[in-house]
Amino acid sequence: MVFEMELKKYLLDLGVSKVGFADIDGLASDFLDLPNGISLILKLPKKCVDYIENDEYDKYWMLFHKTMAEITKIALLGEEFIKNKGYNAFALTMDRNECDMEKLLSILPLKTIATKSGLGWIGRSSLFVCEEYGSAVCLSGILTDMPIEFAHSIEDSYCDDCEECQDACPVAAINPTKWNSRLNRSDIIDIEVCSEYVIDQFRKGSGCSKCLSECKLTQEYYKKI
Repeated sequence: MVFEMELKKYLLDLGVSKVGFADIDGLASDFLDLPNGISLILKLPKKCVDYIENDEYDKYWMLFHKTMAEITKIALLGEEFIKNKGYNAFALTMDRNECDMEKLLSILPLKTIATKSGLGWIGRSSLFVCEEYGSAVCLSGILTDMPIEFAHSIEDSYCDDCEECQDACPVAAINPTKWNSRLNRSDIIDIEVCSEYVIDQFRKGSGCSKCLSECKLTQEYYKKI
């Protein structure tokens, strides 16, 4: 418990926006010896929303990847911190968490660690959502065998009847069904239609993050002074 609080303070001092702790035992066969998860959230700069709304995706991706680099560095420092305490740890960075780009699937989704850490939920768009920043966040995680006290896992969507992300989707990939942990991803989004469009836009030097920018909670964060 002492190490846990030390670690949380260390990560927050390094600049992450939120930290949570989760029981991930058995969720990924590659990491059975590391049953505890630490979720890291770093808010995206508000300028990202401007870039999406103005279709300036070159600037958006540059800022997004800069933010991802920041949280990746912090996750690796967190891994080192835990190892120095005598425990095993593995920072689940983008390059380590292999992703099937066509299916947009990874070995252990960072969104899963975040929801099980009680930091937020999955929106209609299948993006992670938290109360403070909406979907305007970057995620990372650390897996460890360090004893930690788990947060209460979020298993159901906190979204209300808002359908802004669904209405904003240019290919109507988002289904009306709200997320809960018992559903499959295909119940809430047609990921093939989504990924096909995203990859096509990316090849054209553009992008699509309309569901991120139009999320009601993203907009509240964006407009907050």
